[in-house]
Amino acid sequence: MHLIINWEEFLEHHWQKHPVLLKKAISDFINPVSPEELEKLVIEKTLDSQLIQRRHGKCQLVHQAFNGYASLGQRNWSLKVEAINHWHRAAEEFLSLFRVFPDWYTEELTVFFSVPGGGIGSQTKPSDVFMIQGMEISRWCVGARWSSPVDYSQKDFSESIINEELSSGDILYIPKGFPHEMISSEATMSYYLQFWTDNSLRMIRNWTESLADENHRGIEYSPAPNLLLRDDPTEILPQDITAVQEMMSQFLVQKREHLETWFVQEMSQTVYELPSAPAANVYSVSQVQTLLQQGNPLHRLMGLRMLHFGNRYFVNGESLSSDYAAAWNIVARHRTIDGQMLYQVVDNFGFMTQLTLLINKGYWYFLSIKKD
Repeated sequence: MHLIINWEEFLEHHWQKHPVLLKKAISDFINPVSPEELEKLVIEKTLDSQLIQRRHGKCQLVHQAFNGYASLGQRNWSLKVEAINHWHRAAEEFLSLFRVFPDWYTEELTVFFSVPGGGIGSQTKPSDVFMIQGMEISRWCVGARWSSPVDYSQKDFSESIINEELSSGDILYIPKGFPHEMISSEATMSYYLQFWTDNSLRMIRNWTESLADENHRGIEYSPAPNLLLRDDPTEILPQDITAVQEMMSQFLVQKREHLETWFVQEMSQTVYELPSAPAANVYSVSQVQTLLQQGNPLHRLMGLRMLHFGNRYFVNGESLSSDYAAAWNIVARHRTIDGQMLYQVVDNFGFMTQLTLLINKGYWYFLSIKKD
């Protein structure tokens, strides 16, 4: 599969501006997850899922345990499973098509399996969304920005700026604030890639809490001489507020390095559960060195995030030594690595000690072991 998008044109004319349907944006499309695989994963891994049923023309969430498709009937429902790329290798590889965006900005991949009459009720997301059509055809509608409520139980929007049937490989880009819905006339798979967003107040609160946890001291406020004398002692003047604002801004500038560290640490973590590595071996440093030198590939745990700011690297919120930034960059950029890629540090005891620790935590694993 190949992603065929003129990114410069897309970013200039559509990104965070207008919805657009990109026909056949993915060539030679292969459905990364089949309905049967999805059913098996949800049941065997007890994945969080949501059932959406259409009743009397309206979609609504149904709170019940998922026990397989057979109990649901053949019409009027959809199954939603988030973070499928944490549990299915082909889904993770599919998500890599969109690595044109920064890893920290790309959220996990959600999959919808819909039967005839099923779909996604009218909803509005606070972030940008790529909707990728998988197997078969479904109809998607997009309304004017902020024209609809945000949850499944509300009425559908009446006017559509996009009302099209999507087939395999089509991508519908929906900027934040545009209501959208999907209706399926056959059994379909749809994939939903949502980009990161957060509220400034929540971010400030979380950051300042991390400062307090580390016992950082703030700037003590002292009024300047020109604020002390005034005719009305009961009045707070605009310059008083400006002085407080400037003090807060000064503190933010002083703590810029901490903000950088906090942000990359936060974004290297996922809000979803990580799977367990298939191998439960505990390795010594020498064993890892030998396995890499023998050509055994080292695989990253699906859904694991590894990010950096400058030479400060973090994996799942954990800080790594900046002494090996070049080697960590190789590890961060590739889903699978081997000894040849790390030939410059495979004999470095300090780096290999940290890498072995990450392997023993289950973040990376050897899937198959070559034997001489």
